[in-house]
Amino acid sequence: MLLIHKGFDNLDLAYCLQLPTSVVPKFEEAKANAAKVNAPVPVTINGLWFNVAPTGAAGGYVFRMDTGPLGEIWCFKRPSRRDPWGVRVSVSAVRVALHGLKRTREHLERVLRTLEMDPKPGDESIARVDFAMDFLYPELELDERCFIRHPRSSHAKHGPLEAETYHESGSGGRVTGLTIGKNPGRQIVVYDKRNEVIQTGKSHWLEIWNHNRKKAGEPPIDITDPATSRVWRVELRAYKKHLKDDWKIKTWYDLQTHIVPMFMAMTDDVRFQVPTADTNRSRWPNHPLWDRVREEIDDHLMNVQSFASIDRVRELLRSERDEMIQKQIDGCLIARAGLNGIADDGLED
Repeated sequence: MLLIHKGFDNLDLAYCLQLPTSVVPKFEEAKANAAKVNAPVPVTINGLWFNVAPTGAAGGYVFRMDTGPLGEIWCFKRPSRRDPWGVRVSVSAVRVALHGLKRTREHLERVLRTLEMDPKPGDESIARVDFAMDFLYPELELDERCFIRHPRSSHAKHGPLEAETYHESGSGGRVTGLTIGKNPGRQIVVYDKRNEVIQTGKSHWLEIWNHNRKKAGEPPIDITDPATSRVWRVELRAYKKHLKDDWKIKTWYDLQTHIVPMFMAMTDDVRFQVPTADTNRSRWPNHPLWDRVREEIDDHLMNVQSFASIDRVRELLRSERDEMIQKQIDGCLIARAGLNGIADDGLED
């Protein structure tokens, strides 16, 4: 078992801020143009680029735009005195993994200031935060019976476990993922990250893993060999209800103060254990993976970030996108040829 990555994986938050009236017409025009072509349209504000979508988002957000796979999805409401919470942002998993929470916060506030808003401490409201750890652990086998949920340790502060649900996914009889919990509370997810990377083509994760392997003096992962490259991800997810109702987490300061106790409580209420002859499952010892997870959590998480090459990850993301578009073009050309009665020998022309 070798830790090859740990870092934050998702971050959603809102701001008690309003778009300045000087910016609204530019977004209105870009949105109207996007609606005409039914595709996002780029717009620049004070040197900052956004891709403005033709539609808004639920919750009264009129404008929805993204800054690319290494950026964020921003949603804005029209300025209104009746609703001061005019900004919502979802940070991409890649950005928050590469930069960590501290640098991500600085970036978000820099974007807001570029848009002529002035965020102050306490203007933010954290709505979701995920933390992920990737372990190179080919011999691990998941077994639902080894995940012990302890309702007695789940007092009101930590959220009721009896309201949580459990799911598993698998292929060929092998369990490839377990999920305990649900939105808007909390979730613990353990799944085969190597399998996901292969199925979705997210090769940038291999770059992140191998960067950390190189730092440790280890050879790169041969992802074609499951016997040596099986990577398991343990992901801890805290949603809005769990953050606010159970831990009173709203601001960056609250998150910094309570994030470690929150995740430690989560991994205490749900434990991955090793079966023994004892009929009382609650007395089974923790699996070595779970002890390692708790060890990694008990750290200064706000400063955790990956130091993989951002330029290299950006290039891999560009290549993945380019390959996807090429496949779409090929499919459309073949379909159009068939529609026009072109035989196999005429496809090349």
